[in-house]
Amino acid sequence: MSVDDPEARLRDTLDSLASTVVPSPDAYARARSEWQRRDRRRRLVMLVLAVLIVAVADLVGLWALHSFAAPDRPPGQERIDVIVQP
Repeated sequence: MSVDDPEARLRDTLDSLASTVVPSPDAYARARSEWQRRDRRRRLVMLVLAVLIVAVADLVGLWALHSFAAPDRPPGQERIDVIVQP
């Protein structure tokens, strides 16, 4: 059994594997379009998330302002005079 250099064997194996690979002519264009699609989707998700956070914060603020405001007293037994001009 001969002791070969493992780097040389690996190089030969990878060279023979690389010689059988046929590159796709539009591989870069497909990969680029996929990257752009993912980037657009990421930006859209971030925009929707930001709008949702702002909307929820507004709703919580409006609810808090409404719930902690002093309620108007309903008219009780006090007399209310209405003046009507002819």
